Amino acid sequence: MNSIWRVFVVCAVTSLGLFAVERIHAGTFEKLGIPVRVGGLMGCIIGPNGRGGEALYFNFNQISGKLFLVQVDPDTGEAHQFNAPEGPGAWAFITGPDEKIYLGTWDGGLILRFDPKLPDKGIEVVGKPSPTESYLWQYDLGKDGKLYACTYPQAKLVSFDPRTGAMEDLGRMHPTEMYSRSVAVGPNGKVYVGIGTAVGDLVVFDPATRQHRSLMPPGLEGAKGWTTVGVSKRNDGNVYAEFGTSLMRLDDETPVLVQSAPERPQMKLRDGCVVSSFERGRFTLLDPKTGKTVERTFKYAGNGDHIFMVGVGPSNCVYGSTAMPLEVFRYNPAANRSEHLGNMPGGEVYSMLESEGKLYLCYYGGAIMNRYDPARAYWKFGMTADSNPVSFGGVGDGHLRPRAMIHGPDGLIYVGSEPPYGELGGAIGVWDPRQNKTVENYRHVVTNQSIVSLAYEPKSGLIFGGSGNHGGGGTRPAEHEAKFFAFDPKKKQKVYDAVLAPGARNFPATVAVDGKVFTTVGDKLFVFDPDSRRVTKTVMLPGAQLEISLGLHSSGKLIGLTGKAVYLVDPKREEISETWEAPVPIRCGFAFVDDAVYFGSNAELWRCRLK
Repeated sequence: MNSIWRVFVVCAVTSLGLFAVERIHAGTFEKLGIPVRVGGLMGCIIGPNGRGGEALYFNFNQISGKLFLVQVDPDTGEAHQFNAPEGPGAWAFITGPDEKIYLGTWDGGLILRFDPKLPDKGIEVVGKPSPTESYLWQYDLGKDGKLYACTYPQAKLVSFDPRTGAMEDLGRMHPTEMYSRSVAVGPNGKVYVGIGTAVGDLVVFDPATRQHRSLMPPGLEGAKGWTTVGVSKRNDGNVYAEFGTSLMRLDDETPVLVQSAPERPQMKLRDGCVVSSFERGRFTLLDPKTGKTVERTFKYAGNGDHIFMVGVGPSNCVYGSTAMPLEVFRYNPAANRSEHLGNMPGGEVYSMLESEGKLYLCYYGGAIMNRYDPARAYWKFGMTADSNPVSFGGVGDGHLRPRAMIHGPDGLIYVGSEPPYGELGGAIGVWDPRQNKTVENYRHVVTNQSIVSLAYEPKSGLIFGGSGNHGGGGTRPAEHEAKFFAFDPKKKQKVYDAVLAPGARNFPATVAVDGKVFTTVGDKLFVFDPDSRRVTKTVMLPGAQLEISLGLHSSGKLIGLTGKAVYLVDPKREEISETWEAPVPIRCGFAFVDDAVYFGSNAELWRCRLK
C-alpha cells in the first residue's frame, strides 16, 4: 500500500470513528442557547450621580438570575450597570433622604442599597425587615426620615431608618388579607396603605402613636377582578385613594369622595426637563419651556430572560414566552436558529395552540387572546387589521391565568383558567377561531376551584380536565382537594367530578389517548376509563409532574416532563418504558418537534432527543 492510500484509509477510519462517537442517541440532552436577553424593566427614577449632578436609574429584573441597576447620564446616555448580589427583581424603588438608591425585592423581601458616591461597592444588601414577608411592593419617604414599605403575604408595613440602619416590622395592616399593595405618606406624616385583594381596605398608620385603623367608607365596591385599594400622592401634596370607580382625597383621617384628582408628580430634572417616557434602552426628555423633546438611548447587558412556557407552532417550529417581560421567541429546528420575535403587554403567555397555520397565544393578566400569523413576516402587536399578533381581548369572566388551551369538537378551542385576584372559581371559555371571539363561557365548573388542565376525548365526546383547589391571588383555598372532572360540550355542563387523590392540590397535566384518559397528581400518573369512570391503574413517575407537559408523540408513546427528568409511557401497556434524567432543572414545557421534546430551564432552551 503506497503512502498516499495509507493516509486516506487512516483518515477514513478516523472519521468513521468520530462519527460513531458523536452520533446522537435517544435520551441525549442538548442546550440550544438563551433566546431572549432584554431584562424586565421595573421602573425609572431620578437620583444623584454621586458627583454633584443627576442621573436616571433604571431598575431591571431577571427572574432566572439577579436584578440589576443601570445608572444613565440624562445628557449623554452614558450608562453604568450594577448587578445585585441577591434578588431576582424589585418592585419597590426610591431615592432615599441620604441620596442613596433603595430597592425592595420580591422572593426574599430584602432592602437593597446603592450609594452613587461609592459605585465600586455596587449594590449591597441592607437586610430583611420582616421574617415573614417575601415582597416589598412600594416605598415612600416619611416625615420622620424613614422609608416605609408595604408587603406580601401578610399585608404588613415595614420601615427602615437610613440614619441609624434600624429596620422594623410594624405588623399586619389587615387581619386576613395578604396584599398591602400601595403606600403613600401624607402631608400630616401619616402613612396610608392600600389593601387587597379579596377584601379591599384603606388603612392609615400613625408613626407618632404606632397605631393603625381602617378608613374605608361603607358601601364602596372594588373593580371586578381587582378588589384592591390603590393610594398615591398627587401634585397638590395630598394622598388620594382609588377603589373601583370611587376616588377619595384623604383629609387627615377623613376620606372625601371627589370626582377628579391632580396628576401624579412628574419625573423632573433640576433644569426643568421632564422624563416624558422611558423604556428598555431608551428615554425621552421634554423641555416644558420650548415643548421640544430629545430621545436618547443607552446600553446594558441582560443575562437572559426566564422562559415561562414553550409550545409547538406553525411550520414545526418551537415557540416560547418569557416572563416579566413577556417576550415571544421562535426556534426553528430545521435551521437550528432562534429568533426573538417581540413583546406583548402582559406578564407571560400561559398557553398557546396552533390552528390552521396560525398560533393562538393567551396571556396573563386577564386571559387576553392573540393570534400570530408567521406568514406575515413582521411583529406588530395591536388590535388593528395590520397587527401581528392581533389582540382580541379577554376570554371572559373568571379568566386571569389561562393555563390550559386545547382543540375541542367542532373546530372550537377550549380555554381553562385560574380566576382573578381575590376570587374563587375559574372558568372554561369556548373560543371560535372562525369568529375570533368567545362563544360560550362556563364559570365555577368545579366549585371554588381553578381549571389547570384539559383534554378532549373524542370517543366519549367529553372534555376531561383537572382542577386546582386554589383561587386567584390573595385567596385561601375553600376546598380541601382538587378534582378530576368531565364536561359535556353538547349538554354544556359538567357531568362528572371526583377526588381521585386525597390531598391533591391540582392535576397539572391531562391527555386522552385511544379511549383512555391519563392525568397526573404529584408523582403519580392515573389511567382513567371514561366508560366505567374509574381509575384502572396508577403509575409512579420519576418526580412531580410539570404543568402542561404530557402529550402523545407521533411514535405512539406518551412523553412527559418532571422537574428533573423526561419519561416515556407505553399507553397500551400503561407503564413507563424509558426515563432520562436531565442535566439541568426542567422549569417548563412543552413541545414535540420531530423526534425531540423541548423545554425551558431558567433562561435556556433545551431539548431531549427521543430517537
